[in-house]
Amino acid sequence: MGQPAKVKSIDALQAMSAALKGFHDSSSSALDDLEMEIRRALQWISHDCRQYWKQEQREARDSVTEARLQLENARMFRRIAEERGSFVEEKKILERAKRRLEIAESKVEAIPRWTVMIERAVNEYRGSHSQFANWLEADYPRAVAALERMISSLETYVRLATPVDEQSPIDLAAKTSSDDADTADATENNHETQTLNSEPL
Repeated sequence: MGQPAKVKSIDALQAMSAALKGFHDSSSSALDDLEMEIRRALQWISHDCRQYWKQEQREARDSVTEARLQLENARMFRRIAEERGSFVEEKKILERAKRRLEIAESKVEAIPRWTVMIERAVNEYRGSHSQFANWLEADYPRAVAALERMISSLETYVRLATPVDEQSPIDLAAKTSSDDADTADATENNHETQTLNSEPL
């Protein structure tokens, strides 16, 4: 008969099962949080950002129109007053308004490209993310069940492989009393046998 296996690390399997559960819970929570952030990003780029820069574009156009009027008014007043001037301040205001409009228009034009790029990146992420999510949903329960079966099997093996005297220590006091009672019964039976044999037939 072969030597029994020395099983000493059942606790390690139990710790592994607990760690696996913790990993599953934290990973599921992280994936949920990440999915929420992705939705916010898509909402921002496709709606909020678009609305912001369109509004900025309208305001920048109004600023350019106002700056041009101020410049024209300044020139007209100078001509009426027969004064000369470079209109430096009015021109600076108009240039700043034009620059603001250029930036707003470039952002409005770029938003569709950004949207496509972000959506493509999100789709690539979700493709790889789905494999991990499937593991959490399908493979994780099987892994935990396999660990539980291993732990149960090893615990059963340890109980069967442990000698009886190690499983249930004998009460020496009770054993002594039982042995004394057996001895007394044997002596009494022997005495009765001798008495019967000594009686005349």
